[in-house]
Amino acid sequence: MSFDALPFLVYLLIFCFLISRIPFFKNSGIVSWVLLLLFCTKVGVGIVYGFYFDTPLLINTADTWCFFKKSLPETQLLLHHPFLFIKTLFSNKFSEAGGALISNNTYWEDLKDNIIIKILAIFNVFSRNNYFTNILFYNFLSFFGLVAFYRLVKLFSISHQYLLLASIFLLPSFLFWSSGIHKDGLMFSALGLIFFSFQRIIMHTGKAKHWITIIMCIFFVFFVKNYLALALIPALLSWWLADRNQQRHEFYFIAVYSGCLLIIMLIGITGDKFNALYYIVNRHNDYLKYYGNAALQVRPLLANTESAIFYLPTAIDIAFFRPHPFESKNFEYLLSFIEIVLTLTITIIFIGSAKLNRLMPPFLICCLYFAFSILLMDGYIVTFSGAIVRYRSLMLPFLITPMIALIPEKRKRRKERARGNGKQIKVKEL
Repeated sequence: MSFDALPFLVYLLIFCFLISRIPFFKNSGIVSWVLLLLFCTKVGVGIVYGFYFDTPLLINTADTWCFFKKSLPETQLLLHHPFLFIKTLFSNKFSEAGGALISNNTYWEDLKDNIIIKILAIFNVFSRNNYFTNILFYNFLSFFGLVAFYRLVKLFSISHQYLLLASIFLLPSFLFWSSGIHKDGLMFSALGLIFFSFQRIIMHTGKAKHWITIIMCIFFVFFVKNYLALALIPALLSWWLADRNQQRHEFYFIAVYSGCLLIIMLIGITGDKFNALYYIVNRHNDYLKYYGNAALQVRPLLANTESAIFYLPTAIDIAFFRPHPFESKNFEYLLSFIEIVLTLTITIIFIGSAKLNRLMPPFLICCLYFAFSILLMDGYIVTFSGAIVRYRSLMLPFLITPMIALIPEKRKRRKERARGNGKQIKVKEL
C-alpha cells in the first residue's frame, strides 16, 4: 500500500485545526501545541504500526491489514447500496447465532470484526481507500476518549500535568497498540467517554448528551469486547455507591465485587450455559490450540471453582509479570519487561506516598478495580506472551494513571505535610 502524501497532509492539517478549535479539547487544560504534538505522535506511531505489519511474513495474517482489505468491497457497497451496507451488519451467516460470550464461529464473534470493517469502509470514502490516511481518521476519533480520561483524572490529581499525560498517552505498549488500526484505540476511547460522562451524571451536571454517550459507548464495547462491558457493571456500581458516601470508599468496592463473585458462582451451579468459568475455559482452550515460541506452559484449567483457585497464581503471573526477563526473545519483549519494571516502580512509589492519600477518590479506585479484574480474566484466558502484552496494554492507563495521579509533586507534597496528612482531595469543576 502506497503512502498518499497530499491527501494525508491535507487531512492532517484539518484534524490539527479541529483539535485546536473544538471546545471539548480546549477545555482540557492542555495547551494546543501539546495536544497537537500528542495527536501527531499517535499518528506517527500508527504509521509505524502499519508498516511493521506490512511485510510478506505478517501482512496476510495481521488483523489490521485484513480489516482494511475487507473494508474495500464494503466501501463500494456503502456507495451503491447504503441500505444493504447497514443490513449486512445484522445478517447472520452461521446456522445459529450462538451466545454472545462464545468465542468461535458465531454471529457475535463475527460482529466484533465487522464493526471495525464497517468503520474503515466509511473512512475509505474520504481517504480514497488509503490505509495510511485512514490512520488519521482513526486516531482523531479515538483522541476524544483519551482527552476525556485525562480531563477526568485531572480532577483528582495532585501530580504534575505532564506525568499524567505521559501515563495516558505515551505508555509504549499502549501507544503502539492503540494508535494502529485495530480495536484497542476505539475501545479505550469508548471506555474513557463512558467514565467521563458517568462522572458528569454523578455530579448532577450531566445532560442528555452524556446519557446518549454512555448508552452508545456501552453498546459499542459490548459488541466488540463483551466481557469489558460486563466488567463495567460492578465498577460503575461501586463508584456510584462510594461517591454517595464520604468515608470507607474501599468498603463498597469490596462488597460489590464480592457480591458479584458470589452471584457468578451461584449462577454457575445451574449448568454450563450460565457458568462464567465455562466461557473462560472455552476461550483458554482456544489459545491452547495454537503453538509457537511465545506459547506458555501452563497447568490445566477446568470449569470449576477448585481448578480456578489453583490456577490463580498462574493467572496473576501471566497478567502482570509476563514476559519474564529470560523470555525476552526480541526487542518487543524487552520493552514489555521494562514496562513491567516501570509499573512495579510506580506501585512502590505510590504505596510509599499513600500516607498523604488515606481516602482515595472513588473514580481512581474504580479504575484500579476495573483494570485488575480485566487483567486477571486475561490471565486465565491467554496462554501466549505476545497476546498478553497487547491485552495488558489496553488496561495499563487504568492501572498506572490513578497511582501517578496520587503521587504528589514536591511542592504539593510540602503543602500536604504542612496542612496535615489524610485530607481527601477535593473535586474540581469539570
